[in-house]
Amino acid sequence: MITNQKIEVGDASYSRLSHVLRFTAGANAQAIQMVEDICGRTDMSMEEIAHEMGKILESAIHSHYHRGGMRRKYD
Repeated sequence: MITNQKIEVGDASYSRLSHVLRFTAGANAQAIQMVEDICGRTDMSMEEIAHEMGKILESAIHSHYHRGGMRRKYD
């Protein structure tokens, strides 16, 4: 089990016009290996790993929001 994964976030900026938050993220080798393990592939390019990390982040945000989000809206 990998226990020393690290993901750092920096250079955050928010556009009030487009309502978009942008930031850079850095992942160490163990975090990259975890993404490869989740995908079941070891031949991924760094661009593919970054794309998968984005999908995992989106999934985690949805999961946490629906679990206990204070501003839930039911349509």
